[in-house]
Amino acid sequence: MEDLSSGCEIVDTFDINTEINEDEINVEKIMEKIRENIRKQKGAGIFPEKIHGDLQQGSLLEVTPGESNIQRDLDYINSNWDIQNNSYFISSHRPFVGKFLVRGRDLVHGEIRRYVDPVFWKQTEFNGSTVRLLNDTAGKFIYYNNKIEQLQSEMDSKIEQLQSEMDSKIEHLRPELGNKIERLRSEFENQIEQLKSEIDDSIKAEVNSIISLMNLDIENKAWLASVLDGKIEKGYKNKKTGTPDPGDLDINYFRFEEQFRGSREDIKQRQSCFMNYFLGCSNVLDIGCGRGEFLELASEHGIGAKGVDIDDTMVDFCLSKGLNVVKQEAISYLESVDDKSLDGIFIDQVVEHLEPDYLIKLLKLCFQKLKYGYYIFAETVNPLSFVSFANFYIDMTHKKPIHPETLKFLLTSAGFRDVDTMFFSPVSEKARLQKVPINNDMEEWVKNYLDIYNHNLEKLNGILYGAQDYAVIGKK
Repeated sequence: MEDLSSGCEIVDTFDINTEINEDEINVEKIMEKIRENIRKQKGAGIFPEKIHGDLQQGSLLEVTPGESNIQRDLDYINSNWDIQNNSYFISSHRPFVGKFLVRGRDLVHGEIRRYVDPVFWKQTEFNGSTVRLLNDTAGKFIYYNNKIEQLQSEMDSKIEQLQSEMDSKIEHLRPELGNKIERLRSEFENQIEQLKSEIDDSIKAEVNSIISLMNLDIENKAWLASVLDGKIEKGYKNKKTGTPDPGDLDINYFRFEEQFRGSREDIKQRQSCFMNYFLGCSNVLDIGCGRGEFLELASEHGIGAKGVDIDDTMVDFCLSKGLNVVKQEAISYLESVDDKSLDGIFIDQVVEHLEPDYLIKLLKLCFQKLKYGYYIFAETVNPLSFVSFANFYIDMTHKKPIHPETLKFLLTSAGFRDVDTMFFSPVSEKARLQKVPINNDMEEWVKNYLDIYNHNLEKLNGILYGAQDYAVIGKK
């Protein structure tokens, strides 16, 4: 180990000659003197300057300029981690007693080191371990800091490269996008023009349809006016007593149906679901054909059909539409045709106008004149619905409502098979009694009560606001 005191002898600093007797050595006084000397040296800034090896990776580390304080601290702990001092020697300037003094001091020094050296050794080992850990941590810090700076530099470079590529691609795509926008704008404008044209055509078609309907209505009313004028001029003819002729009541049944039954279009829409029973037929008879809605539907479906009615106005109207209709009472007409010559019979809103004996005879004749395997379809007012029953007597030519089971029985008795009943024309939901809503927050007994209430309400709705019409279908 090199001398760290620049040639100064520690003996002189302690000045043991003046403090210690040559005959008596006081160790405690010597230790106190040493401590005081160390404090003075620290106060004067006198510290060893040598570096003791690399301490197993404990050498000085290079730190970035911005970390000068850290570098200074690392330099200091790397220079002063070993607190042992073996660089001094004991001597004396006294010529005669010097060798005795040196010997005595050697004894004192040995005695002191017996107590102090273990402490110094442990402290030195601890300092060495701490310095190694600090140097290792600082090295890793510098390594990762350099890595971060390197990655940051690479990222900045790549970002600049990507930005340049994106700018280049944007500039490259700009003309293409501009062309696409122009093309889409042109297509959009063309579609707008096309839609305008379609809307104009749709409006024109709707206007023409309204005008056509208005013209048709005007023609119908003009025709009806001419019929009424003709009746006024020649007077009403007497009708045969006992026949279901509404003319006996001196009313215009054509106008009555327009007001209370519904428009011809509404009736055609309602009857369209019955056409499946007559598809492929060529000789269907419509008894009580009225305004001819069924006959028009049959013609549209390629079904051969003929109508009979006893109302002059109805017959004249159907003939004006080019429909095959004759003015004749139903039973007399059926008696005039051959047995098993008809392949379908349609009776819509007629049976409620007939007396029971007339109806029974009519149904027997229908069975007699119908071919085997073909259908009879009889539709009438549903008396099981209170709202329908209440409206039944609006028509003064109605005789009596017929229960569905009664009409079904009459067809079965006449010989028809596979007799079935169909209900339709429901009352709107808004007109029906409304149920009470049930939610999960209610108590169980309340839910049960409301469930029973709603169930009974549904039954009541069926009685009050059930289907307004029904039909009985039979097959020969």
